[in-house]
Amino acid sequence: MNQLTRADAFDPQRYDPVPLFMERMSAHWLAIWRAWRTVMDWATWLYVLLPGLFIFVGMYRDLLRDPPKQLDGSLAALFIVILAFLQLIGKYRTFAEPGDGLFLHRRAKWVQGKLVSGFIYGLATRLLISSCFIAIGSPLLLQVFELKGNFLIILVVYASITGFAWVLWKDRLTQSWKGWRRTLVLTASILVFLFVFVWIALLGKENLVVLGLASVLAAGIVGWQIRLRLRMQGTFLHEVAVEHAIYIANVKWILKETMDKKPVPMLRKPMLFSRSQPLVKHKDDTHRLLDSWFKSALRRTDLLTPLLYFTGAGVAAISLPPVLLAIVVWLVLPMLLLSMLHRQWSRWLTEPYIALFKWRPEMLDQASSQARVRGAVPSMTLWALIVAGRIGLNYGGIAWLALAIAPIAGYFWLKFINDIFTSVNIYRRKSE
Repeated sequence: MNQLTRADAFDPQRYDPVPLFMERMSAHWLAIWRAWRTVMDWATWLYVLLPGLFIFVGMYRDLLRDPPKQLDGSLAALFIVILAFLQLIGKYRTFAEPGDGLFLHRRAKWVQGKLVSGFIYGLATRLLISSCFIAIGSPLLLQVFELKGNFLIILVVYASITGFAWVLWKDRLTQSWKGWRRTLVLTASILVFLFVFVWIALLGKENLVVLGLASVLAAGIVGWQIRLRLRMQGTFLHEVAVEHAIYIANVKWILKETMDKKPVPMLRKPMLFSRSQPLVKHKDDTHRLLDSWFKSALRRTDLLTPLLYFTGAGVAAISLPPVLLAIVVWLVLPMLLLSMLHRQWSRWLTEPYIALFKWRPEMLDQASSQARVRGAVPSMTLWALIVAGRIGLNYGGIAWLALAIAPIAGYFWLKFINDIFTSVNIYRRKSE
């Protein structure tokens, strides 16, 4: 009889909680890396990532060599606020799989070992995130803000422990509360956590004993939360759902065009427009289709989130460069925004319910044109106000009239680009 290979041989120790946890953890991150590697080819590294890294390093070096006079110790609070927001990221993870419920999850010792592995993993990730962020900012904090090295070391410990305490609290909160009550309690908890975190860190900047005592107190809270978590029952399905949601969140932007997804019926009323009142007055079929589109865009995160992200990226793109370059960027951004909205519109028309209707090509052209313009107006107006504000701050006096002129000019510029976009689409359709 042929001997079994090492991969096929049964090894009971492989299914112990710690080895199995490590195996699943490495497999999870390897799968995510393979998914992201499909878009991170040599062109992305050469034209996007490496130039961005060089620009950031160069700007950071110039900031250290010649810091602006406006930079003082009070701005270190902004660094601590960002560190506090970083602690809100992440969930308590056990890398549970549905098959564990057959045999492994029936063993109390195995479940306890899995939970302990999750505690160690959560604390290690908090420590990694906090230490990397503070290490990147340490030259600025030490040279410009003149903070002490001992403070930064204790700050890493403080941020890691409090961040892990927040992860455990959020995990317990999501299992104990449902619906709008959970949203309300979670929002209040976030505000309290941010205030207390920043307040104690600022006090610790002047007195390290305060920060050290806060770290010890946070460690005691973590120990209490760990004890409560070990006693909780019926958490298996929640752990599986968390793992599934995290994996989807990490790869959905890459695989959303290739994954075949069946429509899932909504089991609860939407928070917006629950009574289907018209958002756009139904004058004709064009406005009726527009009404359905805007309701879908406001209800669904997969349609609204990209628009919000693009708007935020546009704000950064017109806020960082010089004013004249910002104006050029502001004039170019609508082209990209209209293109993104058109892709969303075209994909929405192919959804099962919308595809049941036979729309006239002329009516689709009118609805598509209005959907792009109306969807882009809020972002374009926000960008116009930012550009106008920068013009007023730089030139003063009559230049402040740009606050009134820029939004109007932006609207007509948007309509002009959209008319060109519509003409090109009609020409392409007729030539096919």
